[in-house]
Amino acid sequence: MNRKTILTLGTTALLSLGLLGGVATMAAADSHKSGDDMAEAQAFLAAPGSIAQAITAAETQSGGKAMSAEFEDHGADAGWYEVEIVMADGTVAKLLVNPADGTVKAADSRRKDDDKAHGETDGDGAENESN
Repeated sequence: MNRKTILTLGTTALLSLGLLGGVATMAAADSHKSGDDMAEAQAFLAAPGSIAQAITAAETQSGGKAMSAEFEDHGADAGWYEVEIVMADGTVAKLLVNPADGTVKAADSRRKDDDKAHGETDGDGAENESN
């Protein structure tokens, strides 16, 4: 074999090993995330109230309109629904709804720091920002 062929084969082998390592790392990370997703899904299914009931309770309590809602699976608010409400004046409030009894309370402003600590984003890949 000539020198050019050996260099080409060596480079191809190194690139292949790098790609395989990257794929293995991604698969391991995805596997861990799937486990987290499964735990969140099980907690969500075990919650006594529905997300629709939480939205209704938050809208009724605040007089605003729900813009988004999610089930909290970590931190002090684990097991509660967080409902983002838009008020008539355009302000946005985050409320927490207890799925067991429908009680509504304001979300703790420190929760954003908790989101960042858990790597949560706004869906566009950017970390959540404080209001």
